[in-house]
Amino acid sequence: MTAQPSGAESVTNQPAPPYQVVVACDFSPLGDRAVTEGLRACAQHAAAALHVITVAAEGPRGVILPGAEAHFIPHAEARERMQAHAGKLVDQFLAQGPALPMEHVAVYVATGLPSERIIALATAVDADLIVLGTHGRHGIGRMLLGSVAEEVVRRAPCGVFVIRPRDFLAGEKVPEIQPPLKAGEHALLPFHSAPTYHYIHRMSRESGRIMPSI
Repeated sequence: MTAQPSGAESVTNQPAPPYQVVVACDFSPLGDRAVTEGLRACAQHAAAALHVITVAAEGPRGVILPGAEAHFIPHAEARERMQAHAGKLVDQFLAQGPALPMEHVAVYVATGLPSERIIALATAVDADLIVLGTHGRHGIGRMLLGSVAEEVVRRAPCGVFVIRPRDFLAGEKVPEIQPPLKAGEHALLPFHSAPTYHYIHRMSRESGRIMPSI
Protein backbone atom coordinates (compact mmCIF):
# COMPACT_ATOMS: atom_id res chain seq x y z
CA MET A 1 0.00 0.00 0.00
CA THR A 2 1.45 3.35 -1.02
CA ALA A 3 1.74 5.87 1.77
CA GLN A 4 -0.04 9.16 1.20
CA PRO A 5 2.15 12.26 1.53
CA SER A 6 1.57 14.40 4.59
CA GLY A 7 0.19 17.92 4.34
CA ALA A 8 3.68 19.37 4.76
CA GLU A 9 5.00 17.23 1.90
CA SER A 10 2.15 17.75 -0.58
CA VAL A 11 3.03 21.20 -1.79
CA THR A 12 1.35 22.26 -5.02
CA ASN A 13 3.31 24.26 -7.53
CA GLN A 14 1.17 27.37 -7.65
CA PRO A 15 2.23 30.00 -10.22
CA ALA A 16 3.79 33.09 -8.72
CA PRO A 17 1.50 36.13 -8.65
CA PRO A 18 2.30 38.78 -11.27
CA TYR A 19 4.79 41.49 -10.38
CA GLN A 20 2.64 44.61 -10.03
CA VAL A 21 4.09 47.93 -11.24
CA VAL A 22 2.37 51.32 -10.96
CA VAL A 23 3.72 54.18 -13.09
CA ALA A 24 2.78 57.87 -12.90
CA CYS A 25 2.71 59.50 -16.34
CA ASP A 26 2.26 63.24 -16.94
CA PHE A 27 2.83 63.34 -20.74
CA SER A 28 6.29 64.87 -20.21
CA PRO A 29 9.60 63.32 -21.37
CA LEU A 30 10.32 62.45 -17.75
CA GLY A 31 6.91 60.79 -17.40
CA ASP A 32 7.59 58.83 -20.59
CA ARG A 33 10.89 57.65 -19.11
CA ALA A 34 8.99 56.46 -16.05
CA VAL A 35 6.70 54.35 -18.26
CA THR A 36 9.72 52.89 -20.06
CA GLU A 37 11.35 51.98 -16.74
CA GLY A 38 8.09 50.39 -15.62
CA LEU A 39 8.01 48.29 -18.78
CA ARG A 40 11.65 47.32 -18.25
CA ALA A 41 10.84 46.19 -14.70
CA CYS A 42 7.92 44.09 -15.98
CA ALA A 43 10.09 42.48 -18.67
CA GLN A 44 12.38 41.09 -15.98
CA HIS A 45 9.63 38.88 -14.52
CA ALA A 46 7.84 35.79 -15.78
CA ALA A 47 4.47 37.34 -14.92
CA ALA A 48 3.80 41.05 -14.48
CA ALA A 49 1.11 43.72 -14.66
CA LEU A 50 1.63 47.38 -15.48
CA HIS A 51 -0.73 50.13 -14.30
CA VAL A 52 -0.19 53.58 -15.82
CA ILE A 53 -1.95 56.46 -14.08
CA THR A 54 -2.29 60.13 -14.92
CA VAL A 55 -3.98 62.80 -12.81
CA ALA A 56 -5.86 65.64 -14.48
CA ALA A 57 -7.96 68.65 -13.48
CA GLU A 58 -11.74 68.25 -13.59
CA GLY A 59 -14.21 71.03 -14.26
CA PRO A 60 -17.76 71.64 -15.47
CA ARG A 61 -16.69 71.44 -19.15
CA GLY A 62 -14.61 68.28 -18.86
CA VAL A 63 -11.04 67.69 -17.76
CA ILE A 64 -7.55 69.07 -18.39
CA LEU A 65 -4.83 66.50 -18.91
CA PRO A 66 -1.28 67.34 -17.82
CA GLY A 67 0.89 68.80 -20.53
CA ALA A 68 1.20 71.86 -22.71
CA GLU A 69 -2.42 71.87 -24.01
CA ALA A 70 -4.25 73.38 -21.06
CA HIS A 71 -7.88 73.18 -22.18
CA PHE A 72 -10.93 71.15 -21.20
CA ILE A 73 -11.78 67.98 -23.13
CA PRO A 74 -14.54 65.37 -22.57
CA HIS A 75 -13.82 62.54 -20.14
CA ALA A 76 -13.98 59.90 -22.87
CA GLU A 77 -11.47 61.81 -25.01
CA ALA A 78 -9.11 62.11 -22.03
CA ARG A 79 -9.19 58.34 -21.58
CA GLU A 80 -8.58 57.78 -25.29
CA ARG A 81 -5.62 60.18 -25.32
CA MET A 82 -4.06 58.52 -22.29
CA GLN A 83 -4.53 55.07 -23.78
CA ALA A 84 -3.02 56.18 -27.10
CA HIS A 85 -0.04 57.78 -25.37
CA ALA A 86 0.65 54.67 -23.27
CA GLY A 87 0.22 52.51 -26.36
CA LYS A 88 2.83 54.52 -28.26
CA LEU A 89 5.33 54.06 -25.42
CA VAL A 90 4.65 50.31 -25.28
CA ASP A 91 5.13 49.99 -29.05
CA GLN A 92 8.43 51.90 -28.84
CA PHE A 93 9.61 49.59 -26.06
CA LEU A 94 8.69 46.44 -28.00
CA ALA A 95 10.42 47.77 -31.10
CA GLN A 96 13.70 47.68 -29.16
CA GLY A 97 13.37 43.91 -28.71
CA PRO A 98 12.39 43.08 -25.10
CA ALA A 99 9.34 40.83 -24.78
CA LEU A 100 6.66 41.60 -22.19
CA PRO A 101 5.03 38.99 -19.94
CA MET A 102 1.52 40.46 -20.27
CA GLU A 103 -1.02 41.08 -23.01
CA HIS A 104 -2.32 44.46 -21.92
CA VAL A 105 -1.46 47.54 -19.88
CA ALA A 106 -4.06 49.06 -17.56
CA VAL A 107 -4.50 52.82 -18.05
CA TYR A 108 -6.13 55.06 -15.45
CA VAL A 109 -7.18 58.71 -15.40
CA ALA A 110 -7.83 59.88 -11.83
CA THR A 111 -8.81 63.00 -9.93
CA GLY A 112 -7.57 64.37 -6.62
CA LEU A 113 -4.14 65.00 -5.19
CA PRO A 114 -1.56 63.24 -7.40
CA SER A 115 0.30 61.62 -4.51
CA GLU A 116 -2.93 60.31 -2.98
CA ARG A 117 -4.18 58.88 -6.27
CA ILE A 118 -0.87 57.15 -6.98
CA ILE A 119 -0.71 55.66 -3.48
CA ALA A 120 -4.37 54.61 -3.61
CA LEU A 121 -3.84 52.74 -6.88
CA ALA A 122 -0.67 51.08 -5.59
CA THR A 123 -2.54 49.95 -2.49
CA ALA A 124 -5.53 48.69 -4.49
CA VAL A 125 -3.44 46.50 -6.81
CA ASP A 126 -0.97 45.44 -4.07
CA ALA A 127 1.89 46.95 -6.05
CA ASP A 128 5.46 45.72 -5.79
CA LEU A 129 6.92 48.90 -7.30
CA ILE A 130 5.93 52.51 -8.04
CA VAL A 131 7.82 54.42 -10.76
CA LEU A 132 7.55 58.19 -11.13
CA GLY A 133 9.64 61.20 -12.05
CA THR A 134 10.57 64.29 -10.08
CA HIS A 135 11.59 67.53 -11.75
CA GLY A 136 13.55 68.73 -8.72
CA ARG A 137 12.18 72.26 -8.83
CA HIS A 138 12.21 74.79 -6.02
CA GLY A 139 9.52 77.15 -4.75
CA ILE A 140 6.07 76.76 -6.27
CA GLY A 141 7.35 74.31 -8.89
CA ARG A 142 8.64 72.07 -6.13
CA MET A 143 5.30 72.26 -4.30
CA LEU A 144 3.47 71.06 -7.42
CA LEU A 145 5.97 68.46 -8.62
CA GLY A 146 8.83 67.57 -6.32
CA SER A 147 6.54 67.19 -3.33
CA VAL A 148 4.53 64.52 -5.19
CA ALA A 149 7.54 62.21 -5.33
CA GLU A 150 8.46 63.03 -1.73
CA GLU A 151 4.96 62.24 -0.50
CA VAL A 152 4.78 59.01 -2.48
CA VAL A 153 8.15 57.87 -1.12
CA ARG A 154 7.02 58.66 2.43
CA ARG A 155 3.65 56.90 2.25
CA ALA A 156 4.06 54.22 -0.43
CA PRO A 157 3.10 50.63 0.49
CA CYS A 158 5.97 49.29 -1.65
CA GLY A 159 9.30 50.22 -3.21
CA VAL A 160 9.53 53.47 -5.19
CA PHE A 161 11.76 54.18 -8.18
CA VAL A 162 12.15 57.96 -8.58
CA ILE A 163 13.61 59.28 -11.86
CA ARG A 164 15.31 62.66 -12.02
CA PRO A 165 15.98 64.72 -15.15
CA ARG A 166 19.34 64.33 -16.83
CA ASP A 167 20.16 67.99 -16.04
CA PHE A 168 20.01 67.30 -12.29
CA LEU A 169 23.39 66.94 -10.60
CA ALA A 170 24.15 66.23 -6.92
CA GLY A 171 20.69 67.31 -5.84
CA GLU A 172 20.83 70.66 -7.63
CA LYS A 173 19.61 71.63 -11.07
CA VAL A 174 22.33 72.41 -13.58
CA PRO A 175 22.01 76.02 -14.91
CA GLU A 176 19.78 76.07 -17.97
CA ILE A 177 21.34 76.76 -21.35
CA GLN A 178 18.03 76.51 -23.21
CA PRO A 179 14.78 78.46 -22.81
CA PRO A 180 12.60 77.15 -19.94
CA LEU A 181 9.71 74.83 -20.64
CA LYS A 182 6.29 76.30 -21.27
CA ALA A 183 4.08 76.96 -18.27
CA GLY A 184 2.22 73.82 -17.18
CA GLU A 185 4.17 71.51 -19.49
CA HIS A 186 5.00 69.13 -16.64
CA ALA A 187 1.99 69.82 -14.44
CA LEU A 188 0.38 66.97 -12.51
CA LEU A 189 -3.21 68.09 -12.03
CA PRO A 190 -6.36 66.36 -10.77
CA PHE A 191 -9.33 63.87 -12.56
CA HIS A 192 -11.08 60.50 -12.05
CA SER A 193 -12.22 57.63 -14.23
CA ALA A 194 -12.25 53.85 -14.44
CA PRO A 195 -9.23 52.14 -16.02
CA THR A 196 -9.01 51.40 -19.71
CA TYR A 197 -6.64 48.91 -21.29
CA HIS A 198 -4.08 49.16 -24.03
CA TYR A 199 -3.65 45.74 -25.61
CA ILE A 200 -0.14 44.96 -26.73
CA HIS A 201 1.32 42.46 -29.16
CA ARG A 202 3.20 39.39 -28.05
CA MET A 203 6.60 38.55 -29.49
CA SER A 204 6.81 35.03 -30.89
CA ARG A 205 9.90 33.42 -29.37
CA GLU A 206 10.10 30.89 -32.20
CA SER A 207 10.03 33.26 -35.15
CA GLY A 208 10.77 36.62 -33.61
CA ARG A 209 7.64 38.03 -35.27
CA ILE A 210 5.08 40.22 -33.56
CA MET A 211 1.98 38.12 -32.97
CA PRO A 212 -1.52 39.54 -32.34
CA SER A 213 -2.57 39.45 -28.70
CA ILE A 214 -5.25 36.90 -27.79
